[in-house]
Amino acid sequence: MAEERTFEPGNGDPRLFDQFCHEHEAALFTFALRRIGNREDAADLVQDALTQTWRTISQVDPSAGGYAKWCYRILRNLCIDYRRKKRPRTAEDEELERAVDKSAPRPEEVYENRVTSGQVREAMLSLDDKYCEVLLLRFQEEKSYEEIADILEVPITTVETRIHRAKKMLQAKLKRHV
Repeated sequence: MAEERTFEPGNGDPRLFDQFCHEHEAALFTFALRRIGNREDAADLVQDALTQTWRTISQVDPSAGGYAKWCYRILRNLCIDYRRKKRPRTAEDEELERAVDKSAPRPEEVYENRVTSGQVREAMLSLDDKYCEVLLLRFQEEKSYEEIADILEVPITTVETRIHRAKKMLQAKLKRHV
C-alpha cells in the first residue's frame, strides 16, 4: 500500500507543492482580488506569492500554522506593496463580461448589482489595510479569529477590535453613498 505523501519543505517534491498550490490558489486569488480590485493583477500577485512561498518554504514552521498561513502572509504583504505603488483599477469590465454571458442577469440587474457591489468594493478599498484585510479574512475567506490572528501575527483581541471598528467604518462610508 502506497504511503500518502504531503508537502514538506525537506522533501523538495514539486508535484506535492503543485498540489498545495491547487488546493489554495482559489482562496488566495479571491483574497487578492478583494484586496486590490483587479483580476489580472490579483492573479499575478498570487503567482508571485506562490513562487515566494516555494523559495522560502524552508523558513516555515509547520507547527506554527503551516504553509497556507505563510503563503497568506506573503500575499498580504504583496497586496500592501501593490496598493502603495499603484492606485487600484476598477473592475467594471468584469461586470460587462458577465452581462454578455447568456446565463448572466439582464443588463439592468447587472447595473443595479454593479452600483451596489461597486460601492461596497470602493468603501472596502478605501479602508486602511489593517481594517480591510480583517474583514476579507473573516467574511470572504471565513477564517476564524484565531486563524486571522495567526496570519496577521496579532493578538485575538486586536482582531476583534479591528473587525468591530472596520464594520463601523464600512457602515459609515456606505451610508454616505445612500
